[in-house]
Amino acid sequence: MKIIKKLSLGLSVLLILVLAGGHFYLNSGSKSPDNSVWTAFIGRDTTVGILPDTYANYYTYALVRTSKNTAFKVSGEFPDTRYMSFNVYSLHDNTSQGSLVDYQITPDNGLPNRFLADESQVQTGERFTTYIVPERYQELELDNKLVFKDDVRFLLMVIRLYDFNVDDFGGVEYPTVQALSFESDGEQQFEAPVSLPRPLDLRAIVQRVSLPGMVARLGELYETEAKAPLEQSLMSNEYQSIPFHAVDDSGYIANHDNRYLMAAVTQRSEEVYVISFKSPSYTTGPENINQTDVRYWSFNLGNSATYNFNGLKDEDALIDQDGFVTIVLAAKDEAIERQAKALGYNFMEWNMPSKEGLILFRHMLANPNFEAQIDSVPPFDKELEDFAAVEAYKFMGDYAPRGIRLSKAEFLSEAARAQHTDSNG
Repeated sequence: MKIIKKLSLGLSVLLILVLAGGHFYLNSGSKSPDNSVWTAFIGRDTTVGILPDTYANYYTYALVRTSKNTAFKVSGEFPDTRYMSFNVYSLHDNTSQGSLVDYQITPDNGLPNRFLADESQVQTGERFTTYIVPERYQELELDNKLVFKDDVRFLLMVIRLYDFNVDDFGGVEYPTVQALSFESDGEQQFEAPVSLPRPLDLRAIVQRVSLPGMVARLGELYETEAKAPLEQSLMSNEYQSIPFHAVDDSGYIANHDNRYLMAAVTQRSEEVYVISFKSPSYTTGPENINQTDVRYWSFNLGNSATYNFNGLKDEDALIDQDGFVTIVLAAKDEAIERQAKALGYNFMEWNMPSKEGLILFRHMLANPNFEAQIDSVPPFDKELEDFAAVEAYKFMGDYAPRGIRLSKAEFLSEAARAQHTDSNG
C-alpha cells in the first residue's frame, strides 16, 4: 500500500511538473511587441489548402490562451492593398467570430484613414493600433477593438490582404503583437504586458485535424454535378449544365467579409466549360469605397483536396457591353484560346493535375442594397431531393454564374457560329 501511495504521489508531482513546463513553454514569448509570430500563406502558392484566393495573402497567428485575461495589442502601418482585415477564430470550430475591416480602423494620429481618403489630396494616417480582446474587456474604451468569446482557448488571428501592391505585405513590415492584461490601480485601468503565447503550427493542425472533414463536406458537391440539368448553349443546342450553389462555410476558416458560391466539375477528356455571369460593380480605390455593389469579386479554380491553382479577379476580367463576364475553362489549347479571344471571352487554363475540380466564386463586402446577395441563396444540402431548386441563379438572377460543358469540337463549332452571327449583325 505504501508503494502505491508513493507511486501515486510521484505521478501527481510529475503531472504538476509537466503542466507547469507546458504552461511555461506555451507562454515563453516576448513581453515586448513582436512581429515574428505571423505565418504567411501566399494565395498563389498551390500548396496552400482551404481554397485560398489567388490574389490574396493570409497571415496567421495561432496560439493557446492559458489565461482568461490575455488580450492582444496589434500595431503596424497600413499596407498598400485593396483590402485588409483582421479576423479572429476559435480553432475549436474554425468559424470567424468577427472582423475588423481596413476602413473601420482609426489611425493612431487621428488623420483620415487611407482607405477612405485620396492620399494625393489629403494627408492620411500611416499607423494603426488594434486591440483583440476577450468579452470580459468589451466594455473598455479602446480604439479599433475586435472581440472574441471568453471561452476561446485555441485562438487564431488572421490578417488578409487582397490585391496587394508593392510586395506580399503591401510594402510595409508585419505588424507587431503584444500580449497584455488590463489591471486597475483603483482609479484607472492600464495595460500590463505579459508573455506572448508561442505560435502553433496552423498548417499541421489543419492538415491533421480539420482538413479531412472539410474535404469530405466539399466532396458532397459532386452529387450536384451528377444530377445537373441541361442548359441552352451559346446558340441553340442543349448541354449538361454546371450548377453553382451556396455552401455552409462554417468550419472552413472563411473570411467573415466574403460570401461564396461553388461548383463541382469532374474533368473529362478534351472538355470545355463556358461560364457566364453579370459583373457587380466593384471598388477600385478610396474614391468609391462602400459605394459599389461589392468591394471585390473573384473566380478561382481549385481541386477536391482544397488547393487552388488559378484565378480571375474583377478588374482583370473582360466584360462585354451588357456587363457580362464569360469564362472559358479548359486545358491549354491554342484553338480554344484563339476562339475565346475572338469572342471577347476570358480564357482560364485548367492547370492542375487532378480531374476533380472545385470552382469558388466570391463576393466580398456586398452592399446591403445590392440586389443579388449570396446570403439569399439557401446553402446546398446533400439531403435535398432537388438540387436545382437551390441553384444560385434562382435567387441572384444574372449575377450568379451559370455554365455548360461541351467537347472541344462542340465549343469550336458553337463559338464559330456565334462569331459569324456577331459579325453579320
